[in-house]
Amino acid sequence: MYTTNRDAAFEVQVGIHELLGHGTGKLLQETSPGVYNFPHEAPPLNPLTNTPVKTFYKPNETYSTLFGALSSSYEECRAECVAMALSCDFSILHIFGFGDGNTDMHNAAGDVLYASYLSMARAGVVALEVWDPKSKKWGQAHMQARFSILQTFLDAGDGFCVIDSERAGGGGEELQDLAVRLDRSKILSHGRPAVEEYLRKLHIYKCTADIEGGRKLYEDMTRVEGDFWMKVRELVLKKKSPRKVFVQGNTVMEGEKVVLKEYEATLEGVIRSWAERGV
Repeated sequence: MYTTNRDAAFEVQVGIHELLGHGTGKLLQETSPGVYNFPHEAPPLNPLTNTPVKTFYKPNETYSTLFGALSSSYEECRAECVAMALSCDFSILHIFGFGDGNTDMHNAAGDVLYASYLSMARAGVVALEVWDPKSKKWGQAHMQARFSILQTFLDAGDGFCVIDSERAGGGGEELQDLAVRLDRSKILSHGRPAVEEYLRKLHIYKCTADIEGGRKLYEDMTRVEGDFWMKVRELVLKKKSPRKVFVQGNTVMEGEKVVLKEYEATLEGVIRSWAERGV
């Protein structure tokens, strides 16, 4: 089921991520001295504190300048969370061509949704590949984001998402394998609410220029601590797949007709495609 649906799940996830993730949200700003894009004298309530908003972007401040090195990964995480939350909307899945728009975890749309959550949980594990235990820093923005979403799944409770490990023997010996177990029946009741609560905080901290709250939240959610995660990272590196090499076709003229010439998906095919490209 996972293998059959993971590509479709990825298409849905990327579509929502780019269009509604990065494509939505308003920054509260003082656009020029004394000019605001929100009612400054009677500011809106912060949903996290239920008190009037106290922070906003000053003139010449942008999200990138204020959040600095955190900004890229933080924003990718926000967009990923939008995708994980809205992919649970079966009318959206129907727009992508899955199901009939009615909520049903046991039809084709339910399969795509389940594969989407499984893929994200797996990606959170694989993300440890780019975490450096020496510098304690992440080497890739999306990977850091996915690890934090995995943490959100694990924190959802009630057995929604767990990681089972297999060891060579008892005690603290190295891991032999891992299994991500995610309860399909609890995606709507546990997974989506957990992601939405995380997203709510990410979104409000960004919109209100609350760098202190945003940094604390994101650093807490992406912190890699404990012997277990160190062993998981070792296993991820041990089982890392070789980097993919893509074979590209060439277009050639046969008389006045353009013809696509394709090559075998082998190393020889890669070399031949470049040689015949005249490079």
